Order: sequence, then C-alpha cells, then structure tokens
Amino acid sequence: MKGNMSMNPHPIEYSVSKALYHTDKIKALQQGQQITPTEIQVDLEAYCNDNCSFCSYRKEDGYNNRMLELINAKPGTAYHDDRPVGKPSPESRIPLEFADKFPEQMLEAGIPAIEITGGGEPTLWGRFNDLVENLGKAGLEIGLVTNGSLLTDQRIKLLTKYCTWIRISMDSSNPETHKEIHRTANYDFDRRLNTIKKLALSKSEELILGISFIVTPDNYDDIENSARLFASVGVNHIRFSWMYDREGHAGLTQEQIDGLKKLLDKLMDELNRDDFRIIYEHGRIESYSKPNTDFNTCYYQRFVWAIGADCKVYPCCIQKYHPDFAYGDIREKTLKQLVNDLKTISAMNNLDVTKCYPCWLRNRNKAIAKAVEKPMHVNFI
Repeated sequence: MKGNMSMNPHPIEYSVSKALYHTDKIKALQQGQQITPTEIQVDLEAYCNDNCSFCSYRKEDGYNNRMLELINAKPGTAYHDDRPVGKPSPESRIPLEFADKFPEQMLEAGIPAIEITGGGEPTLWGRFNDLVENLGKAGLEIGLVTNGSLLTDQRIKLLTKYCTWIRISMDSSNPETHKEIHRTANYDFDRRLNTIKKLALSKSEELILGISFIVTPDNYDDIENSARLFASVGVNHIRFSWMYDREGHAGLTQEQIDGLKKLLDKLMDELNRDDFRIIYEHGRIESYSKPNTDFNTCYYQRFVWAIGADCKVYPCCIQKYHPDFAYGDIREKTLKQLVNDLKTISAMNNLDVTKCYPCWLRNRNKAIAKAVEKPMHVNFI
C-alpha cells in the first residue's frame, strides 16, 4: 500500500540540492565570499563496542582507518574477531567539556545543526546525555547516527524530546546476520530492534527515525526481508548504501549489483508511502571508484564540517583523519574563530578535488556549482 504520497508536502527523502535553499549563502559564494557552515558532523568517540565488517574506520583498506591510532590499534591491520577494536582512553575522544562548549560555540558562530556520529559509537561518550540536553535547550538541530546498543529508556525520552532525526545501523533482518555483520560477542539484534520499536512509539511526527543498511557480501540477500521488516515497525525510512571499497563494487559482482538495484526499485514502488520510504542513491556505488574529474570545486565543505575525535576539522567525512586535510583544531580555537579563519585557510580555498579520495558527495558539489557558477547566456532561461 503506497498511500497518497502526493499529499505529503515534506517527503522523507535525501536531496542533493538542500544547499540551494540557503539563497543567502549561495549569493555570498557567487560573490567570492566565505560562508558559515550550516552543520558540523562530530565524532565524539573513536572507540566502538561493535566491529562492523564494512566500517571504513576499521577495514584494512578503509579510507579513515588512521583513526585507529586514537584507540591504540594499528591502521592497515585486519580485525575479524567478534570483539571491539582497541581501547578507549582520554585520547580517543573529544574532551568532555565540549558538552558545554559545542552549544555555546555553535550559537556564537551561527551554525544551526550538528550531526553526532562516528568514528566510534557516540553514545559511549561520557557526557552524551548532557550534550544532547544542552544542544536541545539551545534550540539547535540535532541528528544522531548510532548502533542503538546503549539507548536506555532515559535516553529514548531525551532523544525523542530534542533530536531532529535519528538513524540506527542495523544492516540485517535477523540476529544471525546482525552478529556476522556487526561482529559482536553476543546476539544483540532483538534488544536493539525492541529499542527501535520504543523510539517509534514515543517519537513525535517531527522526529525522523531511520535505519541504515550497508550492503555487503554477507547481507546482500537480506535486503528484501529487511525492507519489509522495518517498513512494519514504525520507522520513517531505511537507507540502503554500499560498503566502501577501492574497486567500487562493495565486494559484489556486477550481476549482483544490477539485481539489487532492480530489487530496490521494485521494493520502493511497493512499500513507499507517506510515512515510510526506502532510500538509496542509484549511482553511489560507482562513485566509490570514479575519479573526481566531473566537478572542479568542493562546495560541500563550505556548508558542512567534519570534526574528528582527534578534535581536528576536516572538509568532509571521506577525508577525516588525513592530516593533510585538517583545517584547524577545536581545542585551540573556537568555532567562530575557525569560521573567521576561513579566508586565510589556503588548504580549504585551494583544495584540489582530484587529490581527494573518490567523492560520493560529488552530486551535491555539482548541484551547488550549478547555482554558484555563472552559466553562458544566463538570462536565456
């Protein structure tokens, strides 16, 4: 049953052109001026209680696995055990005083939104509850990416009060596949699923609750069952994406990829309705191995900053933990000071996109470029 989707003025979907809504910032970029980001993405903690097989922070060939140094583990080493990697420490996390500093500094800098993510599992951070409450009371928009393992009833109440959206990584429809993908010591799927159901029952209509499903060779045959399961439990969407790999096929054959795309198209047609969507970017898997030659400028970094658990500011999540791409340190300067420094940060202003890893954000950059860069015969609409 699809429902009357045409009546929904705010469909639950991802858009590559959200930046175009910020006409003041687009105008400033047209004039060569710097802008303040609309969002910061923050890794509160490098340590995680899961050891997901697809994690780019833990995979041997993962783009971000230098983060492992923060938890006294070795990048480039394969970790296949059903246990967490490394050890947490004061060096593996954002300093706890940022539970108070982030809200104040975001307001001062004029940054309206924060995505709490990882890296590691953010709900392990020592003052996670304080941070959410302080951000919420300050009127800031909060998004959370979590594995859902530590969402107590108290936290569910807190999150449903203050969050704009929550996305939980599940990647399966059953305990066996979940354990294989997340490489946990115990079967924890049922408990996490019950947590999702609690969130769905207690959330307001304004809070968007989503599921993340990363397609890997271990779960590609579980897509249909997962789509049907999560369509039935009260979440707003399930987002299917692909495991990173440098060959751009997520460990799958081309026949499997083509078949999965057809399956997802079929499931979208069947299951999408007003209050539930299947979401996936059709060409995203190909972008993982495609050189950045179809766009020239990274505009995305103007709107979104990625802050690692090492306290460094990076242009995006893809380049996190690569020292050549670090723009500043939040232990040394406030967010407003970093915004004011943008005019003199040559690394940002002169970023050569061809030297970045293949960019799955390229469509966002291309959409912004169409608004910023003056086309030929601009008045002949």
